[in-house]
Amino acid sequence: MTINNNTTAEATTDFSQLLSPQGVAIVGASREPGKRGHQTLVDLEKSGYEGDIYPVNPKYEGEIQGHKVYQSVSEIPDPVDLAFIATPASTVPSILEECGSADVAGAVVIAAGFSEAGADDLEAQTLEMAREHDIRLFGPNIQGIANVHDGLNLLGGYDIPVGNLALLSQSGNVGLELGSHAAGRCATGFSFNIGIGNETDLKFHEFLPYLNEHEQTDAIIHYVDGMTDARAFLREAQKVSTETPIVVLKGGITNIGQNSAQSHTGSLAGEKAVVDAAYQQAGVIRTEHTDEAVAIADTLAKLPPASGKNIAVLTDGGGNATISADALVQGGFNLPKFTESTRKRLQDIVPDAPNLSNPVDMMGLQGDGDLSIFFDCAEAIVSDPNVDALLLTGVFGGYEEFGPGDTDSKQEADVARDIASLTEEYKVPIAVHCIYSTQGSKALDVFETSGVPTFASLDNAVTSLEKLSQYGEHLSTVERKSDFCLGVEKKNDIEIISEALATGRTTFSEHESRKVLQNAGISLPPFELATTSEEAARAVETFEGPVAMKVVSPEIVHKSDAGGVCLNVSGSESAASEFDRILENTRQYAPEASIDGVLVTPMIDGNREFIIGVTHDDEVGPVIMFGIGGIFVEVLEDVSFRALPLTEYDANLLLDRIDTQELLHGVRGEPGVDRDSLVNLLLDVSSLVKDNPAITELDLNPVFADEDGATIIDASITLSSKY
Repeated sequence: MTINNNTTAEATTDFSQLLSPQGVAIVGASREPGKRGHQTLVDLEKSGYEGDIYPVNPKYEGEIQGHKVYQSVSEIPDPVDLAFIATPASTVPSILEECGSADVAGAVVIAAGFSEAGADDLEAQTLEMAREHDIRLFGPNIQGIANVHDGLNLLGGYDIPVGNLALLSQSGNVGLELGSHAAGRCATGFSFNIGIGNETDLKFHEFLPYLNEHEQTDAIIHYVDGMTDARAFLREAQKVSTETPIVVLKGGITNIGQNSAQSHTGSLAGEKAVVDAAYQQAGVIRTEHTDEAVAIADTLAKLPPASGKNIAVLTDGGGNATISADALVQGGFNLPKFTESTRKRLQDIVPDAPNLSNPVDMMGLQGDGDLSIFFDCAEAIVSDPNVDALLLTGVFGGYEEFGPGDTDSKQEADVARDIASLTEEYKVPIAVHCIYSTQGSKALDVFETSGVPTFASLDNAVTSLEKLSQYGEHLSTVERKSDFCLGVEKKNDIEIISEALATGRTTFSEHESRKVLQNAGISLPPFELATTSEEAARAVETFEGPVAMKVVSPEIVHKSDAGGVCLNVSGSESAASEFDRILENTRQYAPEASIDGVLVTPMIDGNREFIIGVTHDDEVGPVIMFGIGGIFVEVLEDVSFRALPLTEYDANLLLDRIDTQELLHGVRGEPGVDRDSLVNLLLDVSSLVKDNPAITELDLNPVFADEDGATIIDASITLSSKY
């Protein structure tokens, strides 16, 4: 049975009712400690949940934990907003039917044993029953959910630190691990911990508008294995991320099947590359490590976004200055020079400092116990127009408890409070890396409660600042990015495409692929299809100068490997001879392949080869690739991706994100390429695929580019009737 995850319930779902329920039924309630039906009752009492609690279990009478037991949900006389179902998977559909008779709005299904275990029919029945009774499902296969501020703890015996981060997770264990990382940080915790599980009904993207409006949520963390509707998530995330930062810890980023892809684009479009590009377009901050996720989200929640990548360092040790500078440069940051005015201010504050350039090293100058010089230096630095953010690294935060010197002149915590105030005053983010962070101190607590994140790991501090800068860049460019909307109507109205789909054919030869591009108004060099040696001889005479000849077969993708390419052919006699040789080579290479003939086209000179390609990612949908092309495209792997459709900004960014920028700008005296022609070609391909969603793979490789324009040399297109 097919599971239909499409829903029309999204627009009418009241998430306040689901996440702040006034009445909760515990189906499968138990008197036996250790069972979820018992632990959940204990957790609700312990967490201070103030709503009504209704234990449900036909095996019991009387009370459990002081609450009357009901034989079924339908017996409960009062309204029930949410049912927590702690029974085996096989019982869930019938329990949902019972919940439907009681007008229950939502159900938390923790049981495993659905589609993740191969039981697609059971999951389909569960969804069908929920849809029939307008019940929204959390799960199945989840740890539970929690609204921490309301005391709604349905996570099974785990305490959750209260705070302003909302967590949505497909893994119960990963969600709990993220909670432990938050518990280890002062003033960091969660507003929600929501299990997503199989996404049978409720999807990641559906929660975003509610969490964006939630007063006690300042950032959102996702743990994602795979989304059932990543496009919807990207569209919603792009809107929400302008107000509430979104951090995604993404699992399953390797793609062991990518080696089987036919096209160059398909083989290069690994999960990580595509997801990174799509998330960047949407303003979603991605991380691969659980210990980073909470730190990054906490930083984004506390600090204003960095307006650029110019970072200043203030430290009290030469070693800290060196390793922080290295870490920042490796993270893509600049360490800017201070203005002359800033240098003079610093000279007045610490005339004996060993280094007043960036990083600023005050080693030994705090020994007299006057820690206020940290504030004075920090203020001088953040007021510098060249500085986008400040990293304070070293001992500060641990002097009073652990460090040397007399701090009687001013308490370290007071100085920390003064430093924290600079972020609000100057709108420049400040992060603190302290070597005593794991022990904790009053000053570090003051930083955290005043909105300045602290870090025990310099790497985490640098990564968090990197993501803060990335977020700032997104906010400044979001209006110029794609909205991820592909349109609702399938067109596929290019005749050659519609005819192929009607006959079930999915692979086009180069000749057919060129015809598709021509129909879309994309410029190509002239070409002829020769089916005999005589036609090849006549075709070569229609062009000025030498020609290229290439076998035309939808089944031979890599024509050079098959001996199916001949270059610089001149004259009709040579053309006829090469026609025969190409057919002989390719028939030996692929005896079963159908051969339509030989393509004849003028030779085009070019020494800068690029590739433009499209592939269809299972989660993100159609994505486009640009990079260094030619026969070594898979070896060099210098490519960038964006989700379709493109805007002009997206197309330019595709060019900017490849490593070999010299080939675009010019090298060894050669002029740069006509950038506009490449951008326009990318936009034309984007429009072609948007209007013809059946195109699931497209390769233009190579595309020659120079100062005069861009020219498509080879093309291949693959279709799918699914889209």
